[in-house]
Amino acid sequence: MEMKNRQEDEESSILSELPEDIMVEILAKIPTKFPYKTFRCVYKSWYRLISSTEFMNKTAIHHKQGIFIQSVRYFRSTTNTSFLQMDGLNFNLTNLGSSMGIIRSSCNGLVLVYEPISKEVNNLCVKNLLTGPPSLTLPNCLSGCTHKHGYHGRAPGRILHTYCGSALGFDPLKKVYKVVHINNDGYGIEVFTIGYDKTWRKVPLPWPVEKPRRRDLDKFEDMKFFWRDPVSIKGQVFHWFVDSEKYIFSMDISNEKVSKTKLPYIGKTIMKERHYDLVAMDEKLAFVYKGSKSKIDVWVLNDLGRQVWSMEHSIVANWEEEKKLPHFMKLVAVATWRNGEVIMFKAIENFVWDHHDFIYLYDTKSKEMKEFKMKLQYATKFIPHRSSLVSWMTEMD
Repeated sequence: MEMKNRQEDEESSILSELPEDIMVEILAKIPTKFPYKTFRCVYKSWYRLISSTEFMNKTAIHHKQGIFIQSVRYFRSTTNTSFLQMDGLNFNLTNLGSSMGIIRSSCNGLVLVYEPISKEVNNLCVKNLLTGPPSLTLPNCLSGCTHKHGYHGRAPGRILHTYCGSALGFDPLKKVYKVVHINNDGYGIEVFTIGYDKTWRKVPLPWPVEKPRRRDLDKFEDMKFFWRDPVSIKGQVFHWFVDSEKYIFSMDISNEKVSKTKLPYIGKTIMKERHYDLVAMDEKLAFVYKGSKSKIDVWVLNDLGRQVWSMEHSIVANWEEEKKLPHFMKLVAVATWRNGEVIMFKAIENFVWDHHDFIYLYDTKSKEMKEFKMKLQYATKFIPHRSSLVSWMTEMD
């Protein structure tokens, strides 16, 4: 027994004396929950190392990207969350339950969550789902937005909409996290810098508002346009769909400047939301245009400042070989995998409250579109996410 204890002490001594860069590489490859919850208690040096930004960046690299899939049933006031991870042809879907709230966005392992407290009170919170509580609850918005949600349109194809669009981003220059929110283009955009701001700040749009929206946020039927959460590019640039067939809104999180980004020229009028989707693709914005029932073109924004688009992929259905594929106008691009090599589509068929959604994956290398083997029950929101140990205070510390 004494010999065993001496051997364990010697092994611990050797580990404690290893160069820090080697320890980072070793610990980063261990499942994250063990270093964070257990190994930090072994040595003070390990606590400092595991809590460092370098270590958190390493663990983020070793963590495989996944997608939060949420089923939001407004008429029942229930939300179910799952986390999907795929490795080649294998996939794993973890059910996270119904107590999480509605995830609005993900950035560096942190998530922005809308939590319905009651019918009248709703909070925006920032959390790290890997490390657990505490979470950061944001103050009420200056605009008085209650962050409610509901369904717009008639069956089939009703779509979940929120009264506002919000996202969590990271400013790489100041190394701080910011939450951006908009519910009315006549009011402007609200920004909250975590760790610095006590209240939201108003950032006005840099052009006159052509058609001010009604400010009665409790009546969906009176509003002509519904904001949605923006597409986030590395948490540093946000892109919003707007009520226009010519442009979208874009915002640089560092300088907080908002601009109009022209949509690519396709030779004919774009039919707004019905004909295209916006998704993040290999750290760039992708414009997925459904030109016909059998053809989808994917454009990529290669230069935001100069507004340069290029048509990167053309998806053409071969109905003889791919008879199971749906009408392409019924597909919605929801996310991408493997650095943009795989595009995930959701098929909108008949609207049934407890129906199963059909998911299709298009591989840009093999140029094949196949039905995903797993059927998801009423999947409403798809949020790409990569777990990490980061905290909203990490960079400032």
